[in-house]
Amino acid sequence: MHPIALLAVVVLVVNDWLLKPRFPGAVTGKLSDIAGLVFAPVVLSALIGLARRAPITRARLAGCIVATGAVFAAIKLWPHGLALGPLHFVADRTDLACLPALAIAWWIGADELRRVTHSAHADR
Repeated sequence: MHPIALLAVVVLVVNDWLLKPRFPGAVTGKLSDIAGLVFAPVVLSALIGLARRAPITRARLAGCIVATGAVFAAIKLWPHGLALGPLHFVADRTDLACLPALAIAWWIGADELRRVTHSAHADR
């Protein structure tokens, strides 16, 4: 996995387990949203790639980013939030300001596309 995606996972875990309980507020809330938006589409694309045994494609990456953004927006706009087992998502329209973090996911995926394309050309 890309180092930036791994960093986003670490930020999310540290923020949710250590920082949010000690320093609840807008900054820790938005930090989790940004970290999740950075790594979620990358992980989703990777999981699909593993299941299909297929390298990353621009279309799959774009689809994963759009799907992540749509689900995030729906949860944040749902009047009562959402709870999925131990995960609790709070409805907060201001969190939609974090959606530009999806551009980082695109950058990570584009970097992976370049690496895969370069590797394919080197194998020839």
